[in-house]
Order: sequence, then C-alpha cells, then structure tokens
Amino acid sequence: MHQILCRKCAHYQNFACFVHPKTYLFLKDFIDRYYPNVFMAVARLTGLTDKEELARLTEDVLAALWANRQEFASEERPGVFLYRILLQEVITYLRQRGEEERIRILRDILLIDPALYLSGPPPDLP
Repeated sequence: MHQILCRKCAHYQNFACFVHPKTYLFLKDFIDRYYPNVFMAVARLTGLTDKEELARLTEDVLAALWANRQEFASEERPGVFLYRILLQEVITYLRQRGEEERIRILRDILLIDPALYLSGPPPDLP
C-alpha cells in the first residue's frame, strides 16, 4: 500500500488511520489501481522530477477522486472523469506556482477548451 500523508493526523502512514474499516479494503484497491498511472500522468503534465512533490500531487488527485467516488463509480466513461479531476489538480498546482507558460503549453497540446476541465461535470465527447 502506498504511504501517504494522513490529512487527519498529519504524518505519513496508510489511509487506515481515518477510513472506516469496511471502506479500507475498497480504498486500498482503489489506490493500488490508480496510483501508478496518476503518478506518471502528473509527472508528464507538470514536468516535475521531485518524487516527494509528485507523490503529494498524486495524493491530491486521488483524494479529489475519492471525494467524488460515487459519481466516479456511476460514470459511463470513468477515464474521462479521472482525467478531468487530474487536469483540475495539475492546473491548480501550476497556477499556484505561477507557471502560466506551462499551463498555456498544456492547453495548446491538449486542444481542449479549458472550461471543459476546470469546472463542472466531465464533458460528453463523441
């Protein structure tokens, strides 16, 4: 299981310290399934090489995804939903660090209207 910074007790340990026991196994599977791919996507989109910073941002993406897990579970296209959450977190991270040029480059590469991934539900793409 990936070690993360616990938002409840502010030290590194697993999610078990703040998750209901019945939810723990589902959450563990959730993290094990998505963590590696989210980590790599965050690295590619941000250009970060610091593994601790990548892990922190990956945790933020997974926490946002977990917070929206009911909507995520009911999505016909969960990958689109995951990608929207990922982009929201990455753009927020880059904006907080004043990396507007990187954001502009991502927008040009993605060729997607930023309004589609910065707010609201994921778009229905053909």
